[in-house]
Amino acid sequence: MECTLLATGRRRAPVFVFALISVAALGCGSDTIEPQVHSVATIDVSVKNELEIGAVDIATAVARDESGVPIPGAHFSWSSTFPDVAVITPEGEITTKAIGTTEIVATAGGKVGRQVVTVLPPPLLINEVNPDGDLNGGWIEVFNSTPRAVNLAGWFIVTVIGPSHVEIYNFPTTSVIGPGEFVVVDETMIPGLLNANGTVGLFSGFGVGSDALSWTANVSGTSYARCPDGDRVGSLVSTTTPTRKAPNVCRP
Repeated sequence: MECTLLATGRRRAPVFVFALISVAALGCGSDTIEPQVHSVATIDVSVKNELEIGAVDIATAVARDESGVPIPGAHFSWSSTFPDVAVITPEGEITTKAIGTTEIVATAGGKVGRQVVTVLPPPLLINEVNPDGDLNGGWIEVFNSTPRAVNLAGWFIVTVIGPSHVEIYNFPTTSVIGPGEFVVVDETMIPGLLNANGTVGLFSGFGVGSDALSWTANVSGTSYARCPDGDRVGSLVSTTTPTRKAPNVCRP
């Protein structure tokens, strides 16, 4: 801004003129108003508390000043306290790698914000397999022991018959298995069928192996059941009481 003071000659200027000149003189100088600099006092990190292994998520953060007001344009440095569990990119993208717990950390202006993230195993397991010997009446049962519904989109079953014959069954993309519900894949739905000797594997929607079972010399009427249903600690055991889409009977 330019300021020009006009001469008034010998005439006596009214008092208010001098006042105006004084105000104008004080206003002369730079037009630039220096922006107020806010120091980072706290950082809020936002990310899901629980992620399934294989999942990808985006973390966000907000820097706030001492009054709690968000500071626009803050730049964050991201890190994970346990990168073996989950890693995070400079852009805040999280990739889960192993079951466990880590902290996602955002740093800006010398301050740190943290959020605990727990990486969970796939929610479903193979609950029972009935190869039915070399007959065509076999099936594979999946049970949802979690308290929430699971979308089966992307989930698939791999069967290995013999040394190298591999078949893949993909669950329908619209399938949902509710809490406490069973889903059965009949042998006739699998191109390679189930034989007296074989292997079956269950994979999550993120392509992560959830469960697997191998067997040999299976005879008709003998199945392999998880006892109790949905148990993640024990293995599938042999039983002569197959229970298709029903709670397992866990005795020889």
